[in-house]
Amino acid sequence: MKTFGLNLKPLCLALLAAGFLSACGGGGGGDSAPVATNPGGTNPAPAPTPGTPVDPTPGGTTGAVPPVSATASMVMSCPGGAAVQCSGDTIIRTDNRIALTSSGVQAYGQSTSDLANPIVERTGAFGFAPASGGVAEIRISKDANATPTAPIVILRNLGLSWDNRVDRPPIVETFNPTQGRTILATDGTVSSAALPAPTDLGYYNFATLGPAATQANYATNRYFPRAEPSRCGPGVTSCPTTETSGPRLTLGGWRTGNAAAPDNIFASRLHEDGDIHAGNATPGSTPAWLDGGNGIGIPFPGSKGYRSFDNWSLRYTNLGAWVTQDTVIIEEWARAGNEHNKNRRGVVTYGAVTDPAAVPTTGTVTYTGFSYGWYSPTAAADPSVFRGTATITVNFATRQVTVEVQNTNTNEEPSTVVPVAFRTTVNMGAANTNVANYLTGTVTAGSLSGGVGGRYFGPVTNGAPAEMGGTFQMTNPATGQMVVGGFMVAPARAQ
Repeated sequence: MKTFGLNLKPLCLALLAAGFLSACGGGGGGDSAPVATNPGGTNPAPAPTPGTPVDPTPGGTTGAVPPVSATASMVMSCPGGAAVQCSGDTIIRTDNRIALTSSGVQAYGQSTSDLANPIVERTGAFGFAPASGGVAEIRISKDANATPTAPIVILRNLGLSWDNRVDRPPIVETFNPTQGRTILATDGTVSSAALPAPTDLGYYNFATLGPAATQANYATNRYFPRAEPSRCGPGVTSCPTTETSGPRLTLGGWRTGNAAAPDNIFASRLHEDGDIHAGNATPGSTPAWLDGGNGIGIPFPGSKGYRSFDNWSLRYTNLGAWVTQDTVIIEEWARAGNEHNKNRRGVVTYGAVTDPAAVPTTGTVTYTGFSYGWYSPTAAADPSVFRGTATITVNFATRQVTVEVQNTNTNEEPSTVVPVAFRTTVNMGAANTNVANYLTGTVTAGSLSGGVGGRYFGPVTNGAPAEMGGTFQMTNPATGQMVVGGFMVAPARAQ
């Protein structure tokens, strides 16, 4: 089954045809909106909180899985109420390259074009290499029939800096197609409010404070659609006027027992995070660098990048694949002459995890389903989306789990084989510990090596948790090959 799956290529080609400064990523990785406004200059020291490459050796736990701290929750608790399924907002620890959260496991990678010194490619970002230190918090709402709606993607500490000093404010993405401001409250809830008027220079305080302005005031705004026309420059015949059309839902066949056909929500959005042109400031009465030759107001949707998100869902389990591309070292904020693009992309498997105390201590079960992720043959190449099958066999008495991912092929037509298929046996947490609903271990696929982490999801029925899912990451440091993927499975019975 072929799906749309994280491929913004038509949008990218349209923007390039319109003459924007942009760059297109590889198939299945997303494509860029217009970005750099003043890319010249030299490459300064890197920001202090970058996504750092991971040690190429697997490391982590290879035997019995030790418990996590008694203060770390290993059950799901989501802002927004009982209808929400979420991954958790804090990394508890990292085992075998896979980060553990209260109700999920995750891994991500970074572009490599922005690691060059000096930066050669400034108006786009490409390549794929391991990264760590950041966290992706994913939330989805579900009704009584487990139909998913209202995706929320919150990204923190990804090494994306506007001023080359501190990490940018958290990304809070809802793919809301209306103008407004997305607000992340201190209790974790996400809401929408009216966008401040462009005349409010107390809010858009870059006009008075310059680079000392409040970055958070420029981080989660939705400026389009608007009454004023977009400004795309001379000779542009088709200028975008909206950022997103909102999430799109496709129902799968898992409700009749086919765990390889989950529901899917796809969403993408052009964003303007960090663009200082939002507030009114009269050209000529302010420093020349303030309006940057762009005039008053955000010029067009996507002036600083794009995001996309695929969420695959069973009843209790979700696999979220996210991408963000962002302009960093923004000239108005950093004054460094080094404005360019970075992207990050990752996989989070999350949901209503099984209570550790309820995980069985006897019996076996086999789960089947699907796998999904990104593969890149070299560190400099953009990754391709792949799909495959997944079969998981669990022995609750021995606490051993065999994870098998096979039939991995690219998601485009015609599809090609992706060399990431593997079979490995790993350990799950001991019975009567807080990691009884968690498994982790090492994995190899040909010359690739890395780790896998997984969780059990849903209530225990017929002697086993209702569903299961996980995330894996593998690399080959010699060739630059890399894969980040995930899987979701269920027993072969109707749900």
